[in-house]
Amino acid sequence: MNTIEDRKAVRMLVRAREDYQGVRKRLDNRMGRKADGTEQDVGERTFRAEDFEAFKALADNAREQEKAVEKMLLNVLKRFSVYTNYLAHVKGVGPIAAGWIVGEYDIEKATTVSKLWQFTGLNPGLVWGQKRVDDGEDKFHYVLTDKLVRGDKLTEGFVAPFNQRLRTALVGVMADGFIKAQNSYALDYYYPYKSRLEQEANPIAGEEKAWSEVSKGHRDRAAKRYMVKMFLKDLYVAWRTIEGLPMRAPYAEEYLGKQHEPVLAGR
Repeated sequence: MNTIEDRKAVRMLVRAREDYQGVRKRLDNRMGRKADGTEQDVGERTFRAEDFEAFKALADNAREQEKAVEKMLLNVLKRFSVYTNYLAHVKGVGPIAAGWIVGEYDIEKATTVSKLWQFTGLNPGLVWGQKRVDDGEDKFHYVLTDKLVRGDKLTEGFVAPFNQRLRTALVGVMADGFIKAQNSYALDYYYPYKSRLEQEANPIAGEEKAWSEVSKGHRDRAAKRYMVKMFLKDLYVAWRTIEGLPMRAPYAEEYLGKQHEPVLAGR
């Protein structure tokens, strides 16, 4: 079992890489450069030649720092058995996605895969809402309320019931990597689920439209969420097995006897 310090190191490097990437992208955009270094078609973004070269040097330095952090992250990830024995062998999971997974999830506390889903913002059910209470002098604490909120949505006045940055990293970025790599999760879950949604005529729970009537983007996002949930289900089993921890089936399987077929209600 890895130490808290190991996880903190991964988290620090993931965020440092994100910081350098953000600086690089903002500088490139302000100079009118694309990600590959070529110029955008933005005529009004003109500078003196010497200034442009200085800005370019700043952006290039941020890009080099970004690459350096990625190398450091890969070295730290190799301390984790779940990376060397599992994540490194999943097509579409690069060091950055692995860093988010290893740095953010606490597999000891994730006694069920449902807890991974909730932490990632993939639980459409209701959970008890939390609020932040300021104690003054930049101190605060959280209190659990008696109000139920959606587990995958932001509710005004309440703390986000999930890790927003983690969901963006997995559903917004890693899922695209799965599709680009055409890995088993894309082939077995993403495409079949999206195809099923295209044919679904029953109204979405809580809405007037059926899945077949919503936009392609809406169905695409739903299929990506389902694909990531199935990946997390396998990750839960692999990670808990590697660490010698007991496992439990998801609630729906354990108590309701349901298997993981695509569920269309409300998603």
